[in-house]
Amino acid sequence: MWVGYLRSDPTFIAGLAVLLLSIVVRQPGVGSWRFALMAAICIGLGLIIPARTFHFMALVFSAFFVVENWRGKINEAPVLIALLLTAVVKTMSIVLGFSIRLELSKNAAAALRILGLEAAAEGNIIHFEGKEFSVDPACMGLQMVEVSFLFCFFLLGLFERRTGRYLSLPALVAVALSVSILNLIFNQLRIIFLVFFNIVPGNPMHDIAGLVGLALYVFVPVWFGLRWMYQRNPTPDPSPEGRGDVESAVERSAVFDAIRSTSPLPSGEGAGVGSTHAKLATQILLTLFVFWFAITETSQNESHVTNEKALVPSGLPAGCTTQMLVDGVTKYSNDSLLVYVKPIRGWYSTEHTPLICWQGSGYEFGKVWEQKTCKSVCYAGTLEKKGDSVLYTAWWFDNGHEQTIDQAHWRWLDAGGAPGFSLVNVTARDKSVLENQLKRMLKH
Repeated sequence: MWVGYLRSDPTFIAGLAVLLLSIVVRQPGVGSWRFALMAAICIGLGLIIPARTFHFMALVFSAFFVVENWRGKINEAPVLIALLLTAVVKTMSIVLGFSIRLELSKNAAAALRILGLEAAAEGNIIHFEGKEFSVDPACMGLQMVEVSFLFCFFLLGLFERRTGRYLSLPALVAVALSVSILNLIFNQLRIIFLVFFNIVPGNPMHDIAGLVGLALYVFVPVWFGLRWMYQRNPTPDPSPEGRGDVESAVERSAVFDAIRSTSPLPSGEGAGVGSTHAKLATQILLTLFVFWFAITETSQNESHVTNEKALVPSGLPAGCTTQMLVDGVTKYSNDSLLVYVKPIRGWYSTEHTPLICWQGSGYEFGKVWEQKTCKSVCYAGTLEKKGDSVLYTAWWFDNGHEQTIDQAHWRWLDAGGAPGFSLVNVTARDKSVLENQLKRMLKH
């Protein structure tokens, strides 16, 4: 896409549609400056912390500001969906989902042993009755997790329109936590089911089991749980017409209001034409400024991705050549090894995780595991590509003083003023060559 915070995957596009459908005008005729304040905060944060998520949210809050001052105060569901659609959530779901996948593999093997079956987990590989089963991202159902949250947030708008009531902030937090727990339960049970019946990726039952499990363990509980909460919730919608039936509630949705009328809200009771035009001019100017900020700042950040200097790790391969790549990445290579050192902008930034970067070269991860070498722990795995030999790779975060794979740990240190971290990724065609290189680099 033309800016980095806009994704082109089907989930993002579907999310935009769900966002529009979930908007409910909670207080028709009542304007607000709250989203203008949020947009200003995102602009300020975007200038201090060059994260593209702030640019995206500044655009979103600016659009919500226009909607509220055009039709009336809206609900929280579209804000939650907008946060879900940010690029950082997508990336962090991949990164954090990786460690969760390893933990779910251990739990699945333990559950099978409780049933009296022979099972053991080695990284994301489960050895079950003489066979190996790889728990890949498809098994983990990361995309289904995003879809389940979209479904939940859509229901927030749907039930508010149906009942004329809304949930408090603590209740919304409880709903989000509940959906997260349901997703963990669903993915754990799904992995056990796939391993027990030896359903590998590519088998039609692999996707069918995922969809049925998602409906049974996530969609159904969320539907009935939210319906129960809205039926028992005593908090009425503050709009004068907030207690109407389904038909009148649908008519109050922002989408239908926008189609039905294109006149801006007055500034208050008895407001004149001049004040209305002034508010309209303010909305237009704010939106244009945020639009300019989001594009120009994102373009500048992509041209100067990081001010951090790439770490020069100890124990580099003998006789290696050095090549500077885009984004400040340094490549060290010889006949048997390939080392990428990728500087990370700061604690707030996503890193160049190998889980994503190697896909651009046509590789997919096979087996992945946590490996202890000397006194440090790194991630290790195999890279597979059709028609090519298997590669062995390992990676960790390093700032010259600390070597870790813990996301929270390195971000905490970085935020506290520690030297900047880089992601170090070492790859070889021979596993023993990689092991020897890791002993040289993971020695402190």
